[in-house]
Amino acid sequence: MLDIIDTTYLPFDEGELKDHFLRGADEQLRHFRESARSYHEYLNTNNPPVRQDRARGPCQIEKDERFWTATAFMKMIKAPNRVEVLGALLSQAFGSRPPLGMFDDWQSCLTGDLQLTLEASLPSPPSYCSWLRENGSGQHFIPYVERARKCNTGGDLEGATSVDAVIVNVDNGFALLIEAKVLSDVSTTVSFDVFRNQIARNMDVMLEDGQGPKRLAARKAKHSLFALLTPRCFQTRPHSRLYGFLYEEYKRDPTTLARDLPHRDENWPSLARRLGWLTFEDVSEALPGACPWLKVG
Repeated sequence: MLDIIDTTYLPFDEGELKDHFLRGADEQLRHFRESARSYHEYLNTNNPPVRQDRARGPCQIEKDERFWTATAFMKMIKAPNRVEVLGALLSQAFGSRPPLGMFDDWQSCLTGDLQLTLEASLPSPPSYCSWLRENGSGQHFIPYVERARKCNTGGDLEGATSVDAVIVNVDNGFALLIEAKVLSDVSTTVSFDVFRNQIARNMDVMLEDGQGPKRLAARKAKHSLFALLTPRCFQTRPHSRLYGFLYEEYKRDPTTLARDLPHRDENWPSLARRLGWLTFEDVSEALPGACPWLKVG
């Protein structure tokens, strides 16, 4: 295990964790290591402060979606019955039959070489970057931002999207993209577009074939799904978070996806079926021990 990480939050050694990062692995590991060190120093003091403002920093690990996601999905991908476990989870989020015409069941999606990438960096779709360059004046209203957009004549107006976790079946191109939240909400803007919400952005990059190293390049857009991953309390009370409103709206009226992806022409009802919602409690129930912190406190 990483030197001082409590096994509750990450019961894997540094090499195992590093295997699931691509770019910036050392920086990612530094975050895990420093968060763990701060947490243990806090817990090992004789009288740890109970004031929230003093505990918030050193106890960040207790609500850090990077720790929660890494532990849950590393345990899942390493489970001997991972096809069964993942199939059960995906059935909950998307239905008993995959919403992908080329697969008859979840077993056919998941049987093969499953690769997990954490904090995957996926390029912004060229179609969106082109559309934003043509329509950017209507997507922001702050003068200095508009001046910067006009001066940016060569580069993309949106950077790569960081997806919390991506599972790809290298053998058949099936993929699950995961956006995890613990207490945070979805972001609602990018530098040059105040209307670009994080769910739509993730679904947008999902609709492009994979690029980069094999475990990402094998992903096929037409074989890909996107899921929110949150604590169950927010699924039960969805309107406490913006992502709850957006999720319900996209599922209830798929044409609203056209509003938030104006550069695309899709079968919107079909696309909405490829959006699902999982909870950490679902993961824990499907694979006992995958989320051990849920029993803490």
